[in-house]
Amino acid sequence: MNLLHPRNLCRLVAIPILSGGVGIWTWHGSRTGFWVTSVDKRVEVPVVPGMPELGMMESVVTEDIFLTGIETPVVALALALLLWGVSFLFSDKNENPKEST
Repeated sequence: MNLLHPRNLCRLVAIPILSGGVGIWTWHGSRTGFWVTSVDKRVEVPVVPGMPELGMMESVVTEDIFLTGIETPVVALALALLLWGVSFLFSDKNENPKEST
């Protein structure tokens, strides 16, 4: 088995693409929603600054952060399947067989 043959090379490149996409998606929390570029966090702050005994109120703070969504593993799967399908276009047979003498 020749690993540098285009058929095998396409299949070997498809593996890290798929595992990378699923890995990045898992690293970002396996969100089943779409990609987000900001996250809202609810924080309790005192009504009067420095005097929490007078009461607390809830405030929403927006944090700019990119989190991947379900598109990441889906796109990785599509690219991996495309490469795997392209690998069938290459012949498994030796195209330049040695001539027998």
